[in-house]
Amino acid sequence: MRIVLATLILASALVAAFAQTTTDPALHHRGDASQNQTAAAGGKQRGTSTLPADASGEYLIDEAGSVVQITIENGRLDGYVSKLVEGLTSTVTYFFDRTTMNGDRLTFTTKEIHGIWYSFDGLIVRGDGQSKQQDGYYRLRGTLMTHDAVQKSQSSSTINLKSTPRRD
Repeated sequence: MRIVLATLILASALVAAFAQTTTDPALHHRGDASQNQTAAAGGKQRGTSTLPADASGEYLIDEAGSVVQITIENGRLDGYVSKLVEGLTSTVTYFFDRTTMNGDRLTFTTKEIHGIWYSFDGLIVRGDGQSKQQDGYYRLRGTLMTHDAVQKSQSSSTINLKSTPRRD
């Protein structure tokens, strides 16, 4: 009888110890959900945009083939600036790092590469092209800034870039 009683006491103690060390499965709160959404997006914020979805596409910077690529999807702005490197036949692509959209206004700042990055503040407006298959159906209009961390300089230019033809 003593052996049975001792076994029951030992078993009860083991069950109690095990119950204290295990936890019920549960989701854990990791902070404000809106902060996590912004951090996960890499600075690309959702915005209320009045821009048409078909305003997404390439906008020609120069005849050498440098472009700004705009992508508007699910209320988010994304894209890149692709610039021809002077003296070379290759391009450098500066992906958007931070973006905002509000109405017909958009801003972006690219990631830095070799001390250079770009920022833009402006709008997309209807251009003079008669159809989406023609140059200039939309225009990217505003101020494009070039930042140079190596030379500690920046320059700005007012731009009015034509959209390239769409092949829908």
